[in-house]
Amino acid sequence: MILHGLGRTRTSMRRITAGIRAAGFRTHNWRYHSRLHRLGDHIDNFRAYLGDIDKNEAAIHFVGHSFGSLVIRGATAESLPVDPGRIVMIAPPNSGVGIIKRFDGALPARWFYGRPVRDLGQGSTLLDQLGLPRAEYGIIAGSGRFHLLNPVSWVNTFASEDLEHDGTVEIENTRLSGM
Repeated sequence: MILHGLGRTRTSMRRITAGIRAAGFRTHNWRYHSRLHRLGDHIDNFRAYLGDIDKNEAAIHFVGHSFGSLVIRGATAESLPVDPGRIVMIAPPNSGVGIIKRFDGALPARWFYGRPVRDLGQGSTLLDQLGLPRAEYGIIAGSGRFHLLNPVSWVNTFASEDLEHDGTVEIENTRLSGM
C-alpha cells in the first residue's frame, strides 16, 4: 500500500511503485486528495478503505511519503482489520514541520498546504496523539536542502539554515520512538 505526500498525487510515487513491483510485490497506490481534508479525516478514510480489503490477504506492507506516512502511522496505531506487515516512512513530519509553525496562519501556508496545515506544525496536538504504528517500521530522511521545484525549500534554505532538512521537513522532526 503506497501513499503520496501532501499536495501530490499518486503519480508522484510511480517510480517507487515500479521499484516495489520489480522486487516482486503487488502494489496499490491509494488515491486521496491530501489538501482537501484534515489529517484525522484522511486517517479515518484510510482505515475504512483497509476494512474493505480481502481479509485473506497476506500481510500488507506500507510505504508513505511525508504526509502519507502520517496517514499510515495514524491508521496503524490502532488494530487493523488486515495484517500490517512492515512500514517504510519517507521524510515523515512525525513531530511537525518547523516552517509551518513559523508561518502559522499565513495565507501562503494555508494555500500551499490546504486544510491539513493546522495539523502539521511543530507542537500539533494531533501529531502528539497519533501513537506509534503497531508494526515494524523504518524511516528514511534526507538532507538535500534545496530543490528548484519545491518553493518551500526556497524559504527553508534561509529560514532554517542552522537545521538539517530535506527542503521541507527537518531531520529531527522525522524521528519516532522505536524507529
